[in-house]
Amino acid sequence: MHAIPDLPRPPLIEALLPGRTVDLERADFSRHGLDLWRAIGSTADLWYGIPSGPFDTEAAFLSWLADRLGRDEQRAWAIIDKIGPGRRAVGLFFLLQIRPDMGTAEIGLVYGPALSRTIGGTEGVYLLSRYVLETSGYRRLEWRCGPDNPASGRAAHRYGFTYEGCLRQTYWLKDRNWDTEIYALLDSEWPAVGARLAAWLAPENFDEDGRQIRALAEIS
Repeated sequence: MHAIPDLPRPPLIEALLPGRTVDLERADFSRHGLDLWRAIGSTADLWYGIPSGPFDTEAAFLSWLADRLGRDEQRAWAIIDKIGPGRRAVGLFFLLQIRPDMGTAEIGLVYGPALSRTIGGTEGVYLLSRYVLETSGYRRLEWRCGPDNPASGRAAHRYGFTYEGCLRQTYWLKDRNWDTEIYALLDSEWPAVGARLAAWLAPENFDEDGRQIRALAEIS
């Protein structure tokens, strides 16, 4: 018999989730908009497996961003690079379909090239997952992607999300059919998953050149 959950859960409104290599700052149009255009909006290839985009102009991207940041049912955090020169936004996280009454939410992300194969990409997922499942006590965090975006599916698996199935013909977007693969991470699974991610992210797991000593797959 399952324990009765403590519902509803609090709103997800934290302004800053600090990390070692990245911070997650609640996305702000005036502070982060131009950085995000340079990091993700102007790179058309990033948007192939995402319903939005690509964007032909800076104005089109900024219009989309302003609309997204104004939606009540979503939250967005800019991924702030703390390792490179200056503090700049290099990617964007969303929490979608937030249901405090059920304790569930969906994660969405767009990584810029500066986050590709870096510690920061993994740390960002860790920070946001910990905030949702541990700090805020939500019961379920979903990750959705299409089967034609295998890199996203591999990332979900790497970060500890469990594949639950594929919903067929969920959308018609960008002149093609979209199926939706669903992955999820539960609150009961988070302690083990979070400990594994934290062990990989620990400074002692990297040499002086920033190369990992143990791969995440080697940490149980």
